[in-house]
Amino acid sequence: MNPYQKAGQAMNNRRYDLSDLKAAAAGRWPEIHAALGIPREYLNPRKHCPCPYCGGKDRYRYTDYQGTGAFICNQCTPDGGSGFDLLMLVFGYDFATAANETAVLLGFSDGQAGQHQPRAPLPPAKPAAPPQDKQAALLNLWHEAIPISDQDPAAQYLHGRGIPDTAFQTALNIRYHAALPLWATDTDGQTAKPLLIGYFPAMLAAVTTADGQLQGLHKTYLQPDSDGLYGKLQAAHPHTGEPLPAKKMQSRLPDALKGAAVHLFQPDAQGRLIVAEGIETAFASRALFGLPAVAALSAYGMASFVWPSETQELFICADNDDNRTGIKAAHSLAVRAIKAGIKARIWQPETAGFDALDELNCRQDEQTAPP
Repeated sequence: MNPYQKAGQAMNNRRYDLSDLKAAAAGRWPEIHAALGIPREYLNPRKHCPCPYCGGKDRYRYTDYQGTGAFICNQCTPDGGSGFDLLMLVFGYDFATAANETAVLLGFSDGQAGQHQPRAPLPPAKPAAPPQDKQAALLNLWHEAIPISDQDPAAQYLHGRGIPDTAFQTALNIRYHAALPLWATDTDGQTAKPLLIGYFPAMLAAVTTADGQLQGLHKTYLQPDSDGLYGKLQAAHPHTGEPLPAKKMQSRLPDALKGAAVHLFQPDAQGRLIVAEGIETAFASRALFGLPAVAALSAYGMASFVWPSETQELFICADNDDNRTGIKAAHSLAVRAIKAGIKARIWQPETAGFDALDELNCRQDEQTAPP
């Protein structure tokens, strides 16, 4: 018995109810479509590609919306369709045949699935071109930037977040760029192209391996407020009105960021090093505990962090997330470090929802509050 048949084995050899079939197929459509002969290249929700029916270049996308096997083709199915509709489109089935093929696969009906010939051969998936290494372009941007000075917009931004000079003034791999281009994507419904939003001051952070190889750039775009002090950029897409993120990441290659981090400081003479998630939280952790820090940039980055060879002890500053993502990542890193002979400690703010930066600001507010 194949794995699809488990949910429907009790109904085998019976006339099935369509609502039961839909319920059994929910959440399984990618596997169902693949089992019935649709190549997996056409079942990737993250990628636009040629339509398996009418071709084109990037007009089709498999969304699997709410587990329904849904898809959209801007040319032949602009309103989208269901998992059954995709079988009808590709193989020329009527609805009854599409439902029956699915039912047989799930064990709701006798027979053998996949007996029908497609109406036309599916267009072969084009072999993926090898990814282009963007390290040279990233290095050009990095060399355009300058070290952060006392009152440049990047320093103002960090001050505005509550981070003192002493936490960042000697940091490595962090710079200020006076006019960094901000790009968005523009689409006419069938093709997508880059759209230049403008040039903005930005804080640039080099994401490197433990031995210093550049793997990506973390960009924080900035703008002045009404008082002329710099904070995060607030911008919207000129055509859709959607807010644009003020922070962006660009890597040299897919998966290049695994294990990499913003190595703001090297381990101290005792081999001690703080690992935090964000750049601001890393600086805040340094201000709180007086130790060198790195920014892993995410919970995933923390869990996969590769420490410098001279590291002897990790102080892991976990965000106190409601879903416990931060502490789970911290625990994963700590276990890996201890197995490698590295001492590891985990610190987390007591307040739910807090990270090290929230903790720093809270302590600073308490110190400045009137008695």
